[in-house]
Amino acid sequence: MLKPKGFTLIELLVVIAIIVLLTAILVPVLSTARKQVQGTVCMAALKQWGLCYQLYAADYDSRLPFYMGGTVNTTYMETLRPYYSDTDKMRTCPAATKVLTGNPTGLQAQSYFGYTRNAWQIDVAQAGWMADTDWGSGSFGENSWIRDVLEQGGAQSSPHLGKTWMTIDAGNIKDAPFIADARWNNAWPTNSHPIPASTAAEEQMYNIGNWSQIVCYVMRRHKDGVNVCFGDGTVRGVRAEDLWTLRWNRESSRTDVGDALHWLTRW
Repeated sequence: MLKPKGFTLIELLVVIAIIVLLTAILVPVLSTARKQVQGTVCMAALKQWGLCYQLYAADYDSRLPFYMGGTVNTTYMETLRPYYSDTDKMRTCPAATKVLTGNPTGLQAQSYFGYTRNAWQIDVAQAGWMADTDWGSGSFGENSWIRDVLEQGGAQSSPHLGKTWMTIDAGNIKDAPFIADARWNNAWPTNSHPIPASTAAEEQMYNIGNWSQIVCYVMRRHKDGVNVCFGDGTVRGVRAEDLWTLRWNRESSRTDVGDALHWLTRW
């Protein structure tokens, strides 16, 4: 009776080599597919935020939310709360869900700026401008120039007059970024803000010293840039270099930064 023949060493090595080869081929493909799905889900979430702004404006005679420093209405999370419920999915890009503690804001004990691949966090227990019931983290940031900026007494803030968009039917509102992938919950970007230089760590590029500047959005979270929701509700990907060409406020003018961000590939 013949004994069953087993695999020879050479045959086993061939099988292992084939498995290694297939893995080398499939892993990059699966990684690319995963990133594409993350980008699509991110765009869907931003699309919902665009709808929230539209619903708010419909309820307030076309006016966009106002901004009054130190009040609960300073964040899009609180202002738009009547129009959304699923905070975890709505406020977090799937490519940046985990909070890191390496870049503290210094505003509250447990507040941290976000990163390209990580979410920001607000210490709601200490932040008077956030409701105690809020979970306090996310990975999108509002362009605060869309708001009507008011002083504590209710008067319009003179430094912002003529710059803020204020209404959903303002001229060229379709070109105004409303909300996008970001390292903090809001910023006041302008096209004259400096182009970040190459740094060894992300927290050296973005921190409490420049939190409100355009660098809040400057990253390559999705391919070569970030996803942005505009005033007409459309969402599209924008290259990091092209953020300086957007109409952040009424007085914005395009700035060409060339290839100054060629180094922005490490995060």
